[in-house]
Amino acid sequence: MNAPEAGTKTLTLQPSLFRAWCGIWLLTWKNQLTWQRLPKQILGLFVLPALIYLTPINPAQNSPLLGDPWSQFNNFSGRLMRAKTPLQPDQRTQLQKIFLDEFTSANNDWQAVEAGNASRRNEQIEAGYEKIQTRAKTMLDDRQFAALQTFCQRNITTAESSTPAQMWTRTSPFYHWLIDFYFFIVLPLNCVRLCGGLIRDELQTNTLSFLTTRPLGRARLLILKYLAQTAFLQITLLLQTLLLFTAGQLRGMPSLGALLPLFLAAQFLAVFAWSGLGIFLGQLTQRYVAMAIVYGAIVEMGIGRIPTNINTLSLTKHLKTLLAHHPALQSTYEWTSTSVPLSVSALLLAPVIFVGLAALLFTFLEYHHTAEMQK
Repeated sequence: MNAPEAGTKTLTLQPSLFRAWCGIWLLTWKNQLTWQRLPKQILGLFVLPALIYLTPINPAQNSPLLGDPWSQFNNFSGRLMRAKTPLQPDQRTQLQKIFLDEFTSANNDWQAVEAGNASRRNEQIEAGYEKIQTRAKTMLDDRQFAALQTFCQRNITTAESSTPAQMWTRTSPFYHWLIDFYFFIVLPLNCVRLCGGLIRDELQTNTLSFLTTRPLGRARLLILKYLAQTAFLQITLLLQTLLLFTAGQLRGMPSLGALLPLFLAAQFLAVFAWSGLGIFLGQLTQRYVAMAIVYGAIVEMGIGRIPTNINTLSLTKHLKTLLAHHPALQSTYEWTSTSVPLSVSALLLAPVIFVGLAALLFTFLEYHHTAEMQK
């Protein structure tokens, strides 16, 4: 080969970080967005929302704010009979209608109350019984009306003394699907599965040697593949979350609008952290999903539940700290919302550590296609 003549320019391939990321994005996801795979992926997004829609009890239909109007009316009517001041037929008809109207109205208003807002809830309970007394005053005699006042006051006291956990028992199936199953099982396993194979898949297809001959260092290649994968995961899981919350909204779950921003923020941090763990485990072993399950059992479910400072090693513990700012989740799971800056810092630091260790391993380890295929 002849040496380049004097005065000629030598072309050096030095792609910008953004262009390199775009190229990695295409290489990573082009085969995932084919017309053959896309319908299955879209269908998969609707499986969990469908389960959520079919399983929880509708709180609007099963837990009225003031209780069941017919049982409450019969209870009050029985008290009047024992007090020897029974309702006359026309009084029964009118009072039944009052109970039904005001109980229904109070329950409809309750659906707009912010979740866990006990003060606003108590105001609505008091207002509901006040309307019943106002409408019934002209149709009851003095003794009957005095009994109604006592009856309403007792019910107000009983309703207001209910604990937050009792208030949210009716919505707990939805939150167990959303938090226990989706956020703490499906999401981390999905992140580990997709990010753990970023380099292993290249070895299986024997394309790693092609990528590493490009003008891009090994560490930068791994980091860009990680960022491309997490970007796609963020988009996919955002759509999944919106479908889950839509299913909950259709089932009448209260205050989902207040929970959604907090949930998305926690999910944004969780995707980076779990994906970082996945790409690190993918450099350690071909069985990275099994290793992730072992890690979860030891660190997240074991160390994370120890009531000492060692539980700060658990990513789940920090995610619970963030989600505990929602009253319904705090009441359902009895989480604490202290040390939020520490939890945010830990969730930001975790992917840096995991990806940094993975980049070091990828830089210094030698991979052989034949050996990997035989494992």
